[in-house]
Amino acid sequence: MRPGHAIGARAALALGEGERTSIDVDLEAHVRLGRVRRARRLAPIDTLEPATPAEWTLAACLHDIVQATNPTFDSLLRRSSAARILELAGEAIERVPAPAHARDALSRHTWLARVLEIARTDTAVSWWTGSRTYLGVDPPARLQAWPELRRVTVVATPHPVLDLAPLAIDRGRLTEAVARLLARTPLTEIATCTRPAPAFVWNDPALALLSTRAGRTLALRALEELPAQDVDVALGRATRDLLATRSVAAAPAIALLADRALADAQDSEVRSPHSLPGARSEGAFARGLGAAAALRSLEGSDAGWRPGEWRRIREALAVATRTPEAQRAVELLGPGP
Repeated sequence: MRPGHAIGARAALALGEGERTSIDVDLEAHVRLGRVRRARRLAPIDTLEPATPAEWTLAACLHDIVQATNPTFDSLLRRSSAARILELAGEAIERVPAPAHARDALSRHTWLARVLEIARTDTAVSWWTGSRTYLGVDPPARLQAWPELRRVTVVATPHPVLDLAPLAIDRGRLTEAVARLLARTPLTEIATCTRPAPAFVWNDPALALLSTRAGRTLALRALEELPAQDVDVALGRATRDLLATRSVAAAPAIALLADRALADAQDSEVRSPHSLPGARSEGAFARGLGAAAALRSLEGSDAGWRPGEWRRIREALAVATRTPEAQRAVELLGPGP
């Protein structure tokens, strides 16, 4: 990325109006191919629609969020400009509607799936008489000349956006802006749930996506690309908080956990509760809650299952509900129908 001048909220919201065509046909084709490749990791599709107005706005807001971290703003007279850029980006994001359906969520994901991979490469150059660090720009060639004679050492280190320093803006506000952006692309939100920051929480767009079978399928496929234990911890923490504050809204999140538990029971051998990794963590809570919900969904129905497989799956689900954390999850789930 090579961020330019800040776009601003008004221009960001107007970007998607009318029909837009690229002046670089080759670049447009390259981007379309990249989007299709990303989409095909989750769904068997061959084409995607051009960028929607919402996607143009979110792309512009992402640009401005990154621009607000520009180290040149870290001076007494320019810090307020960076703060204003970030503020306007946040205002524009708030005016972007949630995806209307699962395909819309997938389309946004093809644009923003790698947003948390954005990093600035800082290069430290040292030589026999001194040293200097270049933030996000290449060091001059003259400093790297005659490396053996001048004892030149060059170390390039990438830093994720949320870890950048120095910053002209408050780090907490930067993290909040990124969280707002992720909330408007719920499939990306779920697909990056194991991130260190911003902490994953259940929000309305993500729950709305999971309320449909197609949306839940996309989410399950995205989660398969992440370490299972880390996913359990992230989903367990977020779902426990959701049950504590908005238990009525938690049904889609519980359905996702139930689908994961059922898939795990089908693929895994029966394990004792003490052998489950992270049995005393949020991961055990997620597994227990999902297993309990899956057992309830299977009550009184064994259609389509072979008798031996049916018993094995029920036993595997029951095992996952026996840890202390899992029992607390079952209590929060409440009595069955």
